[in-house]
Amino acid sequence: MAITAISRDWGVSPSIVRVITTDNFTAITTAQYLTVEENNIELLNNGSFEWASTDLVAIDYLNGEGFFTHDAINNTFISLTEGGSLSSTLSSGNIFVGNASNVATGVPMSGDVTINNAGVTAIGAGKVLSTMLSPLLLQYAVIPVTAAEFNGMYASPKLLIPAAGPNTMIILMRATLVMTYGGTPFVGIGNVVIQYGATIHGAGIPASTDIVSAEIPSTHTDAMFPMVGKDDTGGLSTLPFSQGVNIGLYLSNSTQPFTSGNSNFQVHVWYSVIPSV
Repeated sequence: MAITAISRDWGVSPSIVRVITTDNFTAITTAQYLTVEENNIELLNNGSFEWASTDLVAIDYLNGEGFFTHDAINNTFISLTEGGSLSSTLSSGNIFVGNASNVATGVPMSGDVTINNAGVTAIGAGKVLSTMLSPLLLQYAVIPVTAAEFNGMYASPKLLIPAAGPNTMIILMRATLVMTYGGTPFVGIGNVVIQYGATIHGAGIPASTDIVSAEIPSTHTDAMFPMVGKDDTGGLSTLPFSQGVNIGLYLSNSTQPFTSGNSNFQVHVWYSVIPSV
């Protein structure tokens, strides 16, 4: 399939170039179409065809006809439309956007969202942040806790979730401690708890159920220790807001510090933030 005729109407302005081709609309508006057809055009014209930037090109193509301009950069044709209309040609996967000159221009969608030529959009990895979500939704965080922090949390409770700000309160739904066993067991007793605030010795207002004192020292392998939010068990039914407003969640333990153990942890926390007023 190819261009079968090409001629210029002389003595008119703008000058009209008439083209007949057996190719379809998609082919004649594809970049470098005229490069492919260069030999055909030279034979029909008895030499190279001279294009002018003001040329109006009338094309009779497969299953249609219309007016076009000559795209000297991409060596193809660009379809013209009625005044105020958009071009019917658009590169695969592009969308029309008004540019700085207020002209609709085809561009690829980029940034947080992309789109393919089937119209399917996708959100890029890491584009949705927790700050974009309603705080009332269930949120999730994973916090690493080193063996040194775990051994020291009796006197220095480990911060898990920072305070959410004035007039807010963190409601713990559930949590799981995941221990990667380091080879040396922990020594000591004392229930492990997630609490409101950094009160030492695990004496803060509890936000979770306890991990009983014997479980962690007696575990000599990788293990998970589930905890349930006190709110789910009704254990916070009498907690005054003043004891939880704008206060973070901390990990601590009671009775005495753990010692000796060299296992690291990850604490997985599911929680919501609610208004206190």
